[in-house]
Amino acid sequence: MAGTAAHPGQHRGAGKRLIADAQLRDELELCDRYGIPHSQYLGAGDGRWTDTDRAKALAYAAYRRSVCGSCGTRAAEWDESAGGDRFAYVTTTVRCVGCELISREQDQVPDGPDGYGVRIGLVPREVRKQHGQ
Repeated sequence: MAGTAAHPGQHRGAGKRLIADAQLRDELELCDRYGIPHSQYLGAGDGRWTDTDRAKALAYAAYRRSVCGSCGTRAAEWDESAGGDRFAYVTTTVRCVGCELISREQDQVPDGPDGYGVRIGLVPREVRKQHGQ
């Protein structure tokens, strides 16, 4: 994932391995979350960032930027001129009861100034009872 031999350590974007290897993406997501180098996650490092660790972190950041925050796909997956498949995905419908509750409550928030800044969230019933509400 580092650069070519002529440009070692130079970041070139999300590499093929990162795109194809879901386990590596999961590992790098954890490393990103906890701010640790991948070598330390694997048990081989001493906590210092190697050139390879930095290249993987940069490639993972590039990968994350390439993924749509709404649908979770990458533009390259759709681009037929780049080997993508316009029909690689089909839609599915999923109902989340928590999101349904939030939407129903959101309907009760007034329009205009009285509703500015109002956000609806969820807390477990037991937590709410503990706080006397």
